[in-house]
Amino acid sequence: MNDPINPPPDESPEAGPHYRVELLAGARPTEEGVVCGDDASIRLVHWSRVRFAMAAEIGEPQGVRTIVFDLVVDEAEECVLYRFDADPGQDAVEMARLIAEALAPDRAEGSIKSLATDGIATRWYPDLESFEEANLAIIS
Repeated sequence: MNDPINPPPDESPEAGPHYRVELLAGARPTEEGVVCGDDASIRLVHWSRVRFAMAAEIGEPQGVRTIVFDLVVDEAEECVLYRFDADPGQDAVEMARLIAEALAPDRAEGSIKSLATDGIATRWYPDLESFEEANLAIIS
């Protein structure tokens, strides 16, 4: 079975997006930012550092699906996307609400706002690669 969040690496030099993606293990949005890590190494990505936030449902309609959140952050002359996911449903809706409330309206894309208010991610992609290509177009 393919894992939409952790696809196998592609060794070709042209592969992948033109930004770095960092997965946030155990991410939990809070009023201050996104907390991630375990008790030994807790980390906070503060909302003031997030330039833009995006979300989409990834996976086939009749198969395994997940809601993927990407936070665009500028790090030392490099664009980094901090990524985390949630199962579709109340957890994803609550994460989207926290993101939408924390960021100015022009810093959260419509799919996050829709997920927060209606429980539906208006962006859908069959795989992570398609989502990354679309995100590259948005942040370029």
